[in-house]
Amino acid sequence: MKQKRPGGRPCTMSRKNDLLNSRTAATAGFMLLVCLILVTGVSAAGTKTAYLGDMVTLSGSSPGSDTVYLFMTGPNLPQNGVALDNINRKADQGGFTTTDVDPDGRWVYKWYTNQIGGKIDAGTYTVWVTDRPVDRSHLSGSDYVSIPVLLQQPGISATSSTATGGLLVRTTPDGAVIFLNGENKGVTPVTIPGLPVGSHVISVSSPGYQNLTTQAVVMEGALTEVSIPLLSEKGSLYVNTTPSGAEISIDGQPSGLSPVLVPDLVPGNHTLEARKAGYNATRQQVQVIGGHRMVAQVSLGESTPVPGTYPPATRAAGVVPATLFTSIVAVLYLCRRPG
Repeated sequence: MKQKRPGGRPCTMSRKNDLLNSRTAATAGFMLLVCLILVTGVSAAGTKTAYLGDMVTLSGSSPGSDTVYLFMTGPNLPQNGVALDNINRKADQGGFTTTDVDPDGRWVYKWYTNQIGGKIDAGTYTVWVTDRPVDRSHLSGSDYVSIPVLLQQPGISATSSTATGGLLVRTTPDGAVIFLNGENKGVTPVTIPGLPVGSHVISVSSPGYQNLTTQAVVMEGALTEVSIPLLSEKGSLYVNTTPSGAEISIDGQPSGLSPVLVPDLVPGNHTLEARKAGYNATRQQVQVIGGHRMVAQVSLGESTPVPGTYPPATRAAGVVPATLFTSIVAVLYLCRRPG
């Protein structure tokens, strides 16, 4: 008869259960590692490729963990690795990059390769993901996965995208010269086909208007329309009069005594007035062109009195001497009469 343990179960059954539990635990640990490898896609997808300065998305699965630890090794880096977000923090000194695991066992980390606390060279780097804070030389006993990442030097020859689109550039008013990425593309409105997908720099130049620079994003297989309102470039007017010292006003606004430079005038026609005591007031139209200094020469004619209009004081001055002369003549006549 088989010996029973307390509780009535045979020892042989207990040993079977213990063995089954042990195998289950080992299988679970193995499945964790398999999940990490399969989800990150290292075995299936191979090396990830990006450019220095790009954002690289790393993701995987770690059921039963709250946090995963990341570090990397590669060209000119310490053998035991450094943190992804700061290459000055060594993994064998506690320098890890961590990210949380969500309730579904998933983790995601966005690796900004332009924010790593220093400069790294182009080359292949290995990102290590573990379920505990261990460096490269202490991975034994932990669940981990490695992800090769090839970081290339940015350059025109490095692009692998052949997708293109187009731009339709309009300005208000039309007739502006368009430069795309520094290359003359003609006068608006202008259609520019066959452009690589992505951001492009547009520069606008037109006489009398301010130079403008903006960006436009070209979408694959689409014609992106860009409308640019032009801003008038202000001009100035130099006013000289003969004689000088005349009061100058532009569009009814006092602008000083001639000769005078009137700045910041909107392009177009303006009314110029010149006034000086003793001279006829002058009014004329002048044109201002944006970005230019225009010159206006004004001659003031002397004012001419109108006949028959004299001031009262002048008339009185003429009457008083005539009356006085008549009185003197009468007195002299009386004095000379015989007694």
